Amino acid sequence: MGEWVLHPTPDGDEPARCVWGPGEVDEPDPVAPRWAGPADGSQVEQAAARRAERSGIVETVKQAVADHELAMDVLAVDNIDHDDGSRLVAVYYRSTHRVDFRALVPDLAGRLRARVDMRQVSGRNPARLAGGVGVCGRELCCTSFLDEPEAIGMRLAADQGYASNPLAVTGVCGKLMCCLRYEHPYYVDFNEKAPRLGETVETPSGTGPVVGRDPASGSVEVAVDGRTMSCPLVSVCTTVARRRSRDENRGEARVQGGGKAGRGTRPGPSGDDR
Repeated sequence: MGEWVLHPTPDGDEPARCVWGPGEVDEPDPVAPRWAGPADGSQVEQAAARRAERSGIVETVKQAVADHELAMDVLAVDNIDHDDGSRLVAVYYRSTHRVDFRALVPDLAGRLRARVDMRQVSGRNPARLAGGVGVCGRELCCTSFLDEPEAIGMRLAADQGYASNPLAVTGVCGKLMCCLRYEHPYYVDFNEKAPRLGETVETPSGTGPVVGRDPASGSVEVAVDGRTMSCPLVSVCTTVARRRSRDENRGEARVQGGGKAGRGTRPGPSGDDR
């Protein structure tokens, strides 16, 4: 931990610092990228100089935008050096209205002594570029490990109990949180195993109705003798298993009964009917 390594990126190897200790990987094809080796001091210094240069470009662009009084938010920049010695500065911005760049781009090209390309971003991309912290207190998923955030619908929020209050699961980007998608299978599994609200279950402390469900902890709240107790699913699975077994037995009985007089098994007319 703390050492600098060369992390592979689409634009080449970049120095990065290890923030987690080594660990064993059982999968034959691990998800983690294979780094090119340790980064020496000169590579780390060059990376720091590039970051400082990009920070200076961002300040220059913001000042130019303010001078031209344009309604736009500058999110990030890319400083691209070409083999022929030319340089391209890509400016990523967010705006709710169409922006007139006819005066801004020539001014920026003169200040930066480079060709300028303005690129508007929307949806979840502004949060990916700017970064930040979610309501969970951790770094945004789209900036830490999600390479391509997927579209998220209200059905996922409804399955997790947030249909009546979508603002509770809205991220800093203004869209539904990315965690709704990769946490969804856990909620589906919990809903299949957990008893319904109002259903009477048996617990080690007694029998009572289910008055609450907590998928995050994998438990349900049961009212027993005037008290509300939080019980893991393992301790209340008796009636749930009994109900599931009864439903399965009924389904098998229907299948067996339908096989004796199923479609296409009716006997044909007898000789007397002919």
